[in-house]
Amino acid sequence: MLWVPEPDEDDVPFNEPYTAELDDGEKVTVTFTPEQSGSVFYLPVLAISKVRGTIYEVRDDGSTQFGPAAIPPTDIDDLTSTFVPAKQFRDNLEVIIRNNSGNPQTYHIQPIGFEQIEGGA
Repeated sequence: MLWVPEPDEDDVPFNEPYTAELDDGEKVTVTFTPEQSGSVFYLPVLAISKVRGTIYEVRDDGSTQFGPAAIPPTDIDDLTSTFVPAKQFRDNLEVIIRNNSGNPQTYHIQPIGFEQIEGGA
């Protein structure tokens, strides 16, 4: 079993799915930001639709954390822990998807984690 940090009762859960429809050759950058000022975002799960011919990249606070790769961190149908220990960021999480599949595609992006105010747990 993979270890995922347990949120405290004061932490704010985050599960904000996003859907993007891309034509062949198109790219999308989706940005997620913590909603609470002064918080740290813990991200153990980042699921994205797995489509052949797609390039996936993940950046947090400006640093590349995953990819560019031909597979997503985990498939949207799996929802398994992808980052152990959980990735942490303060400013933003960027998910970049490039559709090179030859066809229009629908992608679902689902970051699952929680926000913790600094000085918490």
